[in-house]
Amino acid sequence: MKKLTSLQLCMLLICGRAFTLMTFLPAGSDNSLIYMIGTVVSTLIQAAIVIPIIIFQQKFQNENPCTLALSRSKPLGIFVTLLYMLYFALVIFYVIGTFTYFMDYYFSDYIPRIMIVISSAAAAVYVGKMNTGVIGKTGAVVFALFLFFTATLVISSLENFSTVNFHLADNDVSGGIWQAAKGELSRNADLIFLVFLLPDLKGKVGKSSAVFLAVRFALVEIIMGFVTIILGDYTMYSKLPFFSLAAYSKTSIIERYDAAIMSVWVMLAIIKLGMYVHCTARCVKYTLPKLSFVTSAIIASAVPAAASLFYLIPHKWETIAYSSVSSIPLIILAAVVPLLMILFMRGRKNEKA
Repeated sequence: MKKLTSLQLCMLLICGRAFTLMTFLPAGSDNSLIYMIGTVVSTLIQAAIVIPIIIFQQKFQNENPCTLALSRSKPLGIFVTLLYMLYFALVIFYVIGTFTYFMDYYFSDYIPRIMIVISSAAAAVYVGKMNTGVIGKTGAVVFALFLFFTATLVISSLENFSTVNFHLADNDVSGGIWQAAKGELSRNADLIFLVFLLPDLKGKVGKSSAVFLAVRFALVEIIMGFVTIILGDYTMYSKLPFFSLAAYSKTSIIERYDAAIMSVWVMLAIIKLGMYVHCTARCVKYTLPKLSFVTSAIIASAVPAAASLFYLIPHKWETIAYSSVSSIPLIILAAVVPLLMILFMRGRKNEKA
């Protein structure tokens, strides 16, 4: 199996964040500047989350918490694996549902939601059955397209803008910053790949983490900054500020960029879904080794996709899309579990000594 380079892993993480950045921006605060300050706080929290992962890789080369636990105790390993499997499945459920909701709400009144779910789930299986090295290369290409079209949008929108839209006029600035930090952390669910994909990583996870956090921070701040100076306070009230900017941007040759941005958005969604299907399929294989990987990938995609239809068909997904998502599961699986595994293995070594 061809392993992931540090840069490829970083690109996969950024593709995941770019999808959530393009899709929607639920407002933890109605103030863009407060949100941008909250992003700084969130970045510091994420840097702290990464520390146990770096130590874990130093202690256990070519292992992740699931494989390490399974090698020491099968019941413990199955329990840990099920935790990661449930987390991955919930993200697949959330991404498929949100992707379908916005596809139907903004772009098509004629395609049944069930067809969008089936198509996205099938594409995710196709990507997910590949090895991570191939998915990483694809993610790098898609991210390059995302940067190109984002730069085009910004350049095409700079005729009319104002910096007066940056202000701290809010009833509770500190509370708004904390809410924005929690919201930004919850949108970085892909941090889990840093620990789960350790067996696939060719380089050091610290390098991937540092590059990802730096690029993610710059990406969010720059895009939020440009969208704010162009759209103003409408940024935090629009369901899709990125697409609103695409509709606003124009040149003497091109009137709107909606279609181009939509194509990149779809590719980002499939890359994100494919990675989560791949990781879920691995968890299925860990617990049921006799299943083929393709069968595991189909199960990993079909179950969350079917579950999403219970909310999509009766048009109840909006209550989920704009509800606050807790970042506690991410913190537990990305930082606490690796830390507990380190302490557990150290305790066993002391007992043997």
